[in-house]
Amino acid sequence: MTELTPRLVMALLFLPVFPFSALFVQLLGRRIQSAPIRAALFLLWPLAGVILLGSALAIPDWLRIWVLLSALLYAVRLLATRDLRLWSAYLGASAYSMLWLLRPEFTSGWQSALSLGAPLALMAIVGDALEQRFGAAYGGLYGGLHLHQPRLAGSLTLTTLAAVASPVFPGFFVLTGIVLHTDPGIATGILFVWILWTWAAVVLLQSFMFGRPQSLPAVTDLPDKSLYGLVASLAALLLVSLALFTTLLQGG
Repeated sequence: MTELTPRLVMALLFLPVFPFSALFVQLLGRRIQSAPIRAALFLLWPLAGVILLGSALAIPDWLRIWVLLSALLYAVRLLATRDLRLWSAYLGASAYSMLWLLRPEFTSGWQSALSLGAPLALMAIVGDALEQRFGAAYGGLYGGLHLHQPRLAGSLTLTTLAAVASPVFPGFFVLTGIVLHTDPGIATGILFVWILWTWAAVVLLQSFMFGRPQSLPAVTDLPDKSLYGLVASLAALLLVSLALFTTLLQGG
């Protein structure tokens, strides 16, 4: 498929490639206020994309380069972004575009989409908890999260690490599978984008832990129910990781 057919254009929207990614970023990063709706869209958006692509699409070289440059653009933008809502939208635009590079004979498209989308959905929930307590989920606006709200700090740290495809989380095995089944040039580009994600995650977490001191009295931490829900979700992600790791060992 080398022409911009209607189906390809729709796929460019749902596996967002610049400039088609503008819709995704506007909706998830700026327009939609409801955290549950944003969380649902983080899950459903890439699923729609992989369904549109199907399983027999041969990606031309020019499109693979376009995808990689788009992923790189949003990875760079992550480094200068402190608003958690916009940060997660940029990461989604960068990560979901990688799904164009999947080899369907080796990796399940829907499983990969959920592996990249689920951590971002959890970030939407954690970000909403920060907004409810502080009025904004913005790095550097308030600090000492690990001292005053350790549950929130731990939840933010783990969901962020999962979102940037850190080892043990599903995204790590999705990207590893893509890297192992593509040519060296594209693989090198993917690894560079991946490094930028990790760098951006470190910068973001530092801004929440070591920003401006909070005014007293400190706001409340996550309640037990919310904490247990996040822990259960992260545990489910680890089970998905185990399945993906098994597939990788079998040559998938």
